[in-house]
Amino acid sequence: MFPKIITFCCNWCAYPGADLAGISRFLYPVNTRVIRVMCTGRVDPALVLEAFISGADGVMVMGCHPDECHYRHGNIEAERRMKLLQYLFERYGLDAERLRIEWIAASEGRKFAEVTAEFVERVSEIGALQADAMEILGVMRDMFYGERLRLALGAANRALSGGADVAKYEAALKRIAVEEFNKYRLLKMLKREKELSTKAAAERLGLSLRETFDYFIELKREGVVDEGEMGEDRYILYRLVR
Repeated sequence: MFPKIITFCCNWCAYPGADLAGISRFLYPVNTRVIRVMCTGRVDPALVLEAFISGADGVMVMGCHPDECHYRHGNIEAERRMKLLQYLFERYGLDAERLRIEWIAASEGRKFAEVTAEFVERVSEIGALQADAMEILGVMRDMFYGERLRLALGAANRALSGGADVAKYEAALKRIAVEEFNKYRLLKMLKREKELSTKAAAERLGLSLRETFDYFIELKREGVVDEGEMGEDRYILYRLVR
């Protein structure tokens, strides 16, 4: 397999490191495409997911070493986002090793080449993403574009930069991400099926009736879905608001 790899490199450390690798003629696989960003803190999870949806088999984010970020906390915020994405990839069967975050200094051209070669080899072993993964990736992308998860990530970044409990906030982010994933998966099903009952949706999503009903109520409160008639299974049908 010849995997397609996208590597986001920060302008101040990782990108000069990549440049040094080229100048020094350190060999690494040519099937990686480097994208320069001002800071890894600007690498949105939705952008990473767009890369996968567009055909990437693996994505790396390379930035300054901890405590050396030109924008103070950008690399740590990037790490938090990537860890959340890795958690979701592992939970939903996409393999977390397709994602990697690495610290590369401007003087570490050899490390850039070695890490890139190692990552390409690992992704080659994992294999290409299957067609059914695209729907999962699409749901994840939509939820990261959504308001609730963005607000949660922003609140966590502000709190943790002030010394808050890391484990507590990371657990909260995982919980919110799973809730949003289920909600957006439900929305995708409704777009395809036009209308669904709580029972039918719960069975397809592998959730309890209580959980599914709560998602419908939340979506109704947001003005996204509305109630219809009683279905054949004697549960209320829900449909998207036109």
